[in-house]
Amino acid sequence: MLTPDSPRPRLAARQSNERPHVLIVSDDPDLSGFLAEGLPLGGFWASVIANGLQALEVFRLRQFDLIVVDADMQSFDAIEFLRRLRGLSPLDHERTSRTAAPAVLIHATPPPMPIDPALGVATTLVAPLELDEIVRSLHHVFADWRSDHPDTPLADSASLRAF
Repeated sequence: MLTPDSPRPRLAARQSNERPHVLIVSDDPDLSGFLAEGLPLGGFWASVIANGLQALEVFRLRQFDLIVVDADMQSFDAIEFLRRLRGLSPLDHERTSRTAAPAVLIHATPPPMPIDPALGVATTLVAPLELDEIVRSLHHVFADWRSDHPDTPLADSASLRAF
C-alpha cells in the first residue's frame, strides 16, 4: 500500500501483447468513468455496465477477462450479483455459472465480513484508490488467473485475430 511518503509509481503499461477486457459493474458514474478512462492507460480494454441485472444478461452474449464490481451498488447488491454470476443464488433458476473470470470488488469502506471464496473474488480493494494501485492489482489478478488457466483464450481473442 502506498503511504504519503512513498514515491509515486509510474502507471504500469501492459507487459505483454495481451490486453484483457475488464467489465466494470457500477452504478456510480464517478467510479465507472474513472475506471473506464484509466484502465486503457494500464493495458486493459474496459466496458461499463451500470446495473448488475444488465451485466448478467450481457454474460449470455459475451465473456470478459476480469470483472470489477462496485461493492456499494445501490441498484443491485454486489454479492447477489456475484452469486448469480457464479450460479450459486437460490434466486437464479438456471443455477449455471456464466463465467469463470476473476472478480475484484471495490469497497468504499472495508467489508464487514469475509467473502465466500466460491464467488470468485480474487481481491478486494478499499477506497481511496489511485489508478496505479488498481492497475497493478488487476494485472496481478489476471496473471494469477492466466497461470491457472493457460489454455483459456482472451475474451476478445477472436476479434483481435481479425486485425
